[in-house]
Amino acid sequence: MDENEAIDLQDVIDGGAWGPEPGENYLESLDMLDNVVRECIFVSRRYAGIAAPEGRHYYASVLVVALITRGMSLLNLAPFSPWAAKKIEHWDYGSMTGVVRTMIELRAAFHYLCADPCSQDEWYCRWNLFNLHDCVSRIRLFTAQKNDEQVAGFEAQAEELRERLRTNVFFQALDPKRHKKLLHGQTAYLFPLETLMEKAGMEVETFRMLYILFSTHVHALPMSFYRLGGDNPERGRGLPSPAEEGYSSLCLTLAGTLIVASREEMHVLFEGREQDPAYLAMQEAEGAGGEPEGEAADGDAEGGADLAIGESVSVDVGEDIRITYSRAADDEIGVAYVHRPSGETVFEGIMSEAEGLQFDSFDPYYWAISVDGAPTTLAAIERMIAGEFLMRVDVEGRRILFKTRDAREAERADEEVRAADDPGAE
Repeated sequence: MDENEAIDLQDVIDGGAWGPEPGENYLESLDMLDNVVRECIFVSRRYAGIAAPEGRHYYASVLVVALITRGMSLLNLAPFSPWAAKKIEHWDYGSMTGVVRTMIELRAAFHYLCADPCSQDEWYCRWNLFNLHDCVSRIRLFTAQKNDEQVAGFEAQAEELRERLRTNVFFQALDPKRHKKLLHGQTAYLFPLETLMEKAGMEVETFRMLYILFSTHVHALPMSFYRLGGDNPERGRGLPSPAEEGYSSLCLTLAGTLIVASREEMHVLFEGREQDPAYLAMQEAEGAGGEPEGEAADGDAEGGADLAIGESVSVDVGEDIRITYSRAADDEIGVAYVHRPSGETVFEGIMSEAEGLQFDSFDPYYWAISVDGAPTTLAAIERMIAGEFLMRVDVEGRRILFKTRDAREAERADEEVRAADDPGAE
């Protein structure tokens, strides 16, 4: 190649698409984290919509989502991951260590604020230290940006938080020598991080070893690059090597254990608590987007299923729509979509187990209407409703989607033809 010729993407792909398949230990670590993340997404959704009786419940929801999100990022970085289709399998455990170090600190925060037993006074002391640290961090940020208005606002908040701490019974009982440092606002925790992680289930020696290792990469310290090249020609270049595979396995395995430990504490914290019916109704309404599918009885979700006759519940879905569910009879629920800015009803219908969602009226100026995936006319809709059809309301897209019986039968016929042409089909 001419020294002045640029390297194109295919050159990079050709140079990176070589090397042995990863070992069994690495693939087991990858599979473990994959399964843990997917299972914990389900757990997080199961506990969504539960009113937080205490602050620890709220922050448990926030922090477990943060852990899951970092786990997903790690799965996207990992070579041979089912989460990402890549042109080359790029090995870079150095980048993975940054994600996992953050997960260690998220795990510490989760246990400290949400699971570690303590008195109410101590919990509020811990929480307000967090609040003060957040406030002081924002002061430093806006000071660097020379945003005096924001700085003044956060300085006032910081002083209010310091006063909360000064009047907290637990804070007052601490060694007075610690007060000045804690009130400065640059210490988020009452205890060292290694103590927090020991309480969270990790041995101190293990924590120290991992934190030193990961921090060298996060801060690009000499240990992170001194052994690249020389006797390690593949290391640090995105190519497979025993070191890359071993440290990548460590990152994946540790991430999985951190998420699982928090998941188990989440189960304990939310045991016996039920999701708010209004939240479930909102989720059912939001889930009404997309193309109609299934039988007519599946035309929509059963919002307001727990309502008694005469009762109603309203749920705001975004800034534009409020959905009201009203129990009209044992087997029927009235549904009204109200345009919040104007107060006008833009859709009215009935849901039942027998018929699914059926409309009484809708505003054709508000909704985009389609039949069998194509624009339609009023006359075509009138002909359609004389027969069997499915419908779906897509609130976010402001669409009402209809599918006729003929279209469903054509789809089934196509599926049967494809199945007959597929020699591997059952």
